[in-house]
Amino acid sequence: MDSIIVNPKNGKELKFVAELLEKLGVSNEIFSFNKKEDLEILLDAFEAQQKKYDDEVPEEYYQVLDGRRAEYLKGNSKSSSWEEVKARVIGKIK
Repeated sequence: MDSIIVNPKNGKELKFVAELLEKLGVSNEIFSFNKKEDLEILLDAFEAQQKKYDDEVPEEYYQVLDGRRAEYLKGNSKSSSWEEVKARVIGKIK
């Protein structure tokens, strides 16, 4: 996920930007930093957290997929080709 850092000139400008983002439906968070080093520490922590979660697939996902596969192999669930799925989706859109 990419982020934008905004450095407003004053409290009034900060409030305006925060309200604008809120109205646009953009999640935002206000942080106050005393030093440039504080910001660098936060960014490093954020990047480390993103890398941690970007590479992981929760075990629950594998369990769901294994369960669905088992049901398919038993003949208890129907499978569809991509063409069949596309046709159903196009039918719902019309």
